[in-house]
Amino acid sequence: MESLQSTKSRLKAVKNVGQITKAMEVVAATKMRRAQEIALNSRAYAFEAMHLLQKLSKNSSISNTLTTDRPVEKTLFVIVASDKGLTGAFNTQVFRTTDRLINSGEFNSENLTVIAIGKKSTTYALRKHLNVNASFFEVGDYIEPEEVEPISKLIIEGFVNGKWDKVITVSTHFQTALKQETLLRQVLPVDFEKIKETIKELIPEHGRYADFKNGNDENQDEIEYIFEPTPELAVNQLLPHLIKMQIYHLILEANASEHSARRVAMKTASDNAEDLAKNLTMEYNKARQATITRELIEITSTQNAL
Repeated sequence: MESLQSTKSRLKAVKNVGQITKAMEVVAATKMRRAQEIALNSRAYAFEAMHLLQKLSKNSSISNTLTTDRPVEKTLFVIVASDKGLTGAFNTQVFRTTDRLINSGEFNSENLTVIAIGKKSTTYALRKHLNVNASFFEVGDYIEPEEVEPISKLIIEGFVNGKWDKVITVSTHFQTALKQETLLRQVLPVDFEKIKETIKELIPEHGRYADFKNGNDENQDEIEYIFEPTPELAVNQLLPHLIKMQIYHLILEANASEHSARRVAMKTASDNAEDLAKNLTMEYNKARQATITRELIEITSTQNAL
């Protein structure tokens, strides 16, 4: 049985940990609500941006490097994870999905390049001995579209210059505060069928923007666009911008998912610390009562002996 002093020290340490995790839970909840708001508010624009990409495909006579399929010899993975830990299974889910993708045999690891967003994804890529082309840290909790400019520019220029023939992003899609899913998206070359699938995956089942599921795509497709000065110039200007907005949106989704996961992890830690503190308090009180009882017995026995 532990001594009273040892139990008291453990109890104090558990209470201190509980206070820290409770404070971190409150901070994570505040950031989560803000990140959720930004991610949800950006969804409407993301939906329309991806719908517009799909509508551009109707101009069959217009060819663009970003929409041209070519033999896939070199692939780029854009892995989006967090800069900090204490996020539960948030990062692990992203890395497991990446492992399955690499081990599927579809990609040659020697011709695989990685752009890591977040310190954890950089650590993962280096541990797996992957070819890291660039790393981006502290992209920000509440990022502005301009902050993803270096990332989107690097991805697009690399594709145009032939550094990679296919670009796949691995990130976390925010659904609810308690549910996030890892999502794979093909960013380049632009595939309009995959864009349509992505639109369906992004729409939440409940809550805000859920009514997009009931939207009539055919009526939207009937809208005709007039491109000025020429369709070719409009496509060449719009495609890089819309790809940039896709990357911006998936980072927003990942940020919302990260803070949600951290809040849940900290709440679980706080609850566990509270339960452990109760058990240690009971154990301490029992040990203290036993000590007092033993001392009283010794005093009584000594008195009777005298």
